[in-house]
Amino acid sequence: MYNKQASINSMQKTSDQEIRGTKEALIQDLEKKLRCKDNLLQNGNQRLTYEERMARRLLGPVNAASVLETQSEDNMQNAQHQNAENVRLQVPTTHVRSRPSSRGDERGHDSIQEKFFQPRFTQVPEDVVIEEGRFCRLDFKVSGLPTPDVMWYQNGRMVHQDQFHKMIVSEKGFHSFIFEAVKSSDAGAYECVAVNRAGEASFTVKVEVIAKEHHMPPTFIFKPQSKKVFEGDTARLECQISAIPTPRIYWKRNNEMVQYNTDRISLLHDNTGRICLLIHNANKKDAGWYTVSAVNGAGVATCHARLEVATHANKPLPAPKQLRVRPTFSKYLALNGRGLDVKQAFSPEGEFQRLAEQSGLYESDEL
Repeated sequence: MYNKQASINSMQKTSDQEIRGTKEALIQDLEKKLRCKDNLLQNGNQRLTYEERMARRLLGPVNAASVLETQSEDNMQNAQHQNAENVRLQVPTTHVRSRPSSRGDERGHDSIQEKFFQPRFTQVPEDVVIEEGRFCRLDFKVSGLPTPDVMWYQNGRMVHQDQFHKMIVSEKGFHSFIFEAVKSSDAGAYECVAVNRAGEASFTVKVEVIAKEHHMPPTFIFKPQSKKVFEGDTARLECQISAIPTPRIYWKRNNEMVQYNTDRISLLHDNTGRICLLIHNANKKDAGWYTVSAVNGAGVATCHARLEVATHANKPLPAPKQLRVRPTFSKYLALNGRGLDVKQAFSPEGEFQRLAEQSGLYESDEL
């Protein structure tokens, strides 16, 4: 209780001079803030803060601006005093180190040590065996700092890019060596060399080229000719074809495949390319348009011919059969063959009629 009473008494004893000084300090602070805002005002369009309005109301616009200017000077003096105090107490200060704009310009800057890494192949292609005329691509990956330069050598001779050889560089160190159309001269050992400031690295790959077989599309040396045969005759449709490799042969009659290698229809061919379609015992069903097609990997050749089957115009009639006479035992016939008239000599009219009536027979006119 005694302490509280003593503190109250000390507060009452505060002089008027201290109160006046505190009030002046508050006013000065407001005036300085008002002066700073005065620079941003444009024709009174911006709104003033509460402190600025109070300073203008208490001191007026002119006095408020002068107060704010004095406050800014005091702030600068306080900052200088604080810096001097820091120097006296040896407070360390921080420095920002900027990177030099170029490697040669190191004046006023600390030197920065650069690091280099030797090239290293992380992915290499395997040996290649490819047919002539095909597309080929060799992919690999190389790393290094700075980025290495890549060169190719074929059997010790440097390879340059041209229409058939392309060198492609993609992101992340991926490279490709492309053969647009492999030729026989592309065969050999290829060495890939990667070089930078730190060193170099290399690998070797072999490319083997298989000679491409020469292909020739089928062509007709002579074509099948249209023919006319008679029923029962043998029809032959012949042609000769040149092609590499040997083509496959197809025959059609009126767009339907011909079933040969049968008893009546057969297909013959030899090493010279001659082809013959034989039709034995030709009939009307064999007539029509025949199409022969030769097919291989290089192309197709087709030809057409017509077969007509006719009937013989003067066909001989079959020979008549000879009549065989049945032998007879008639006495009249035997006697007549000897020059006798049996009817008049041996057969009176009355007796012949009586015998005929009894037997029920009559005499033939042929007798």
